[in-house]
Amino acid sequence: MYFIYNLLFNFEVTKLTILGLDQNQLQSLPSGVFDKLAQLTYLYLQSNKLQSLPSGVFDKLTKLTQLPLHTNQLKSLHSLPHGVFDKLTSLTYLNLEANKLQSLPHGVFDKLTSLTLLHLGANKLQSLPHGVFDKLTSLTYLHLGANKLQSLPHGVFDKLTSLTYLHLGANKLQSLPHGVFDKLTKLTTLVLYTNQLKYVPVPSHDKV
Repeated sequence: MYFIYNLLFNFEVTKLTILGLDQNQLQSLPSGVFDKLAQLTYLYLQSNKLQSLPSGVFDKLTKLTQLPLHTNQLKSLHSLPHGVFDKLTSLTYLNLEANKLQSLPHGVFDKLTSLTLLHLGANKLQSLPHGVFDKLTSLTYLHLGANKLQSLPHGVFDKLTSLTYLHLGANKLQSLPHGVFDKLTKLTTLVLYTNQLKYVPVPSHDKV
């Protein structure tokens, strides 16, 4: 970690647009480690051992479009501090798959209005906050498979009118809210295998 810290702080790296730190042994990131990298568009942090993210660690990366964080050890609400993604308004791809997330902070994705792909599969999510996806109106791909979801909030997908792919397989869903998919008029793929559903959800007749 200290080598990476010294590299990014002590060398002229302000023109970097792509930075690959994936498949290392990183357990943490120093505060301000990316502050000189305002031109960065791709930041690869997957396949490390990150247990948390410092507050403001991505704040200078306003041009970032791709952020793979999958296959780390992010676990609790404290792993994703308030506003950690708020400055990433150009981000189109966020992958948090295969961490150990048990819950999501309220508003964690609210500023990611350009996001088209969000992968949250293979975590330990038991529930979703109300409105957690409401600002993601550009989202086309949402993966929530292989979690421990037992239920879904009413209207949880209502704002995702651009969504084409939704994966809810390998959870513990026993039932679905009435009309939960009705606003997903562009959806082409819906995955619900390996749950505990006792009926097939039927769209409402007043679907718009």
